[in-house]
Amino acid sequence: MKIFDLHSDLFTDIAFRRARGETNVFDRIHYPALKKGGVSSIVCVYWTEPIFSDKPLERFRDLIMHVETDLLESEHAVVQPLNGIHEEPAPDDRIKIYLGIEGITFLDQWITESANETIDTTIEYIEEKGIQHIIMVWNEQNAFASGTGASSVTRERGVTALGRDLLAKSEMAGFIIDVSHLDEPSFWDVIHNTNSPIIASHSNARTVCDHERNLTDDQIRIISERNGLIGLNAYGEFVDERHPNVDRFIDHIDHIVSIAGIDHVAFGFDFLDYLSDHPLGDDLDVLTEGLEDVTKVPALLEQMKQRGYSQSEIEAISHKNAERFMTNLTIERRRKG
Repeated sequence: MKIFDLHSDLFTDIAFRRARGETNVFDRIHYPALKKGGVSSIVCVYWTEPIFSDKPLERFRDLIMHVETDLLESEHAVVQPLNGIHEEPAPDDRIKIYLGIEGITFLDQWITESANETIDTTIEYIEEKGIQHIIMVWNEQNAFASGTGASSVTRERGVTALGRDLLAKSEMAGFIIDVSHLDEPSFWDVIHNTNSPIIASHSNARTVCDHERNLTDDQIRIISERNGLIGLNAYGEFVDERHPNVDRFIDHIDHIVSIAGIDHVAFGFDFLDYLSDHPLGDDLDVLTEGLEDVTKVPALLEQMKQRGYSQSEIEAISHKNAERFMTNLTIERRRKG
């Protein structure tokens, strides 16, 4: 069965490996595992790691340089622009990659350091690079919004005036607006300042696991009412406080489906197994038992079947809902264009 994964940090691994002289990283390291897991489409993000927090713009540009070079070498990856989604499908042996950004603190630095740069010109640059997805924050507060896990809060939480400007221009450009990592004030500010369907690409249910990165029932409900999408996150800390395992992961699916309906649930696994050897500046090592990496996804689907999910429901969550979301967003972009 095909898998559409709404969130992956594998670009980070590519950048670290290429910086030390490796080549063809996607094909050598990631493609075999992704194919074993059934992944056919994936949203990969440029994420500025905590270790580079003092130079986020430099790191962002390095990430793009390394990733673009590696993908050009790849025989198995194809960058999928939203505007081309209705064109000839990629061969079955190739994986469609949608380009995204997780945290835009680098953009704050970009605007601050150059009086000639504006949100408009930076968005133009992002579009030129094929990026069509944006998460405003990671675990921080920046000039645009506030996120969960921020080590320091220097102003009122929520989306700023600059953030509202960014949202308006991102929506006009047809970007996928992703609310994962936003704290509750920023989440609701996004809801009140946008009209397009949104996604929470890698977030679980707070009722099942009481972590601030997970969604409340009200948040789940409004995302579904806006015809959006929620991707279930396999990172252990968001699955269960004591014993994260596959059954507990499926409990999150059950709960979100009970509120949002089957059509608004997907996967955004956020696998981190391939980052364990890199200096990230943060500890991200809580794995879910039985769902430690992408190769375990077929077993997850079998467990979902045993828990009572039908074949059509599993197909909806595994890939059809995400494919429909991308197709509908493409249609809307073309209508606006």
